[in-house]
Amino acid sequence: MASNITGFELFKSNPNWQELPDSFWEFCSAHGRVRHYAAKQFLFFFGEESNSVYFLLKGRIQILLMSEFTEKIFRILQPPAFFPEVVLDSKTYPYAALTAEASDVFVLDRKALVQYFKENPSALLPFYQNMALDLRRAYRQIKNIALGDARSRLGAKLFALAHVHGQETPEGILITVPLTATELAGMCSLARESVSRILSELRDLGILKMEKKQITISDLEQLRSWIHERQNSL
Repeated sequence: MASNITGFELFKSNPNWQELPDSFWEFCSAHGRVRHYAAKQFLFFFGEESNSVYFLLKGRIQILLMSEFTEKIFRILQPPAFFPEVVLDSKTYPYAALTAEASDVFVLDRKALVQYFKENPSALLPFYQNMALDLRRAYRQIKNIALGDARSRLGAKLFALAHVHGQETPEGILITVPLTATELAGMCSLARESVSRILSELRDLGILKMEKKQITISDLEQLRSWIHERQNSL
């Protein structure tokens, strides 16, 4: 039990979640448990009955949009993260979740969480605020795909990845999530060949460096300016 409570420290210290009282985390610890997942292991699939909600404590989770024959990475989650946000309506899971690396996830029964909210409605506010943040991110992604050309789409995605998953190094901001050109193409709704060509262009401009699946943004401000130039030319 103690390890479950300790696992929530990252949530309790995060500005987006720190308004939740200790009694909420104690409730979670009493009604759920930590599960350890290996890399490339599914937590749930699109369309399955939404029996559980998840708190990411360690590792990274890929959110996948899936059809019968294809799948695309929509987002990559890192701790602290609560997902999937929308299943409080008791409908099926709207996407699939796959571990990008070995991960620790706290799993809580959805009905137990809903009952807690009914008895403690003030606890809903942090969840609403985080859902609103996720919705804004989704709107930005929709805007980039709907209104941006290939260069602005990929540039915006690289900038977002560097912001969320970036680590400062002597050579710039390392995107700590290993990504292939094919995975980036899926995230931006582009052809792999287009992504490879644009990455080479950015490398030649000195904006980024590539080594296998690792991408380092050499100059984040130069990338921002490059994106704005593309968007202003549309």
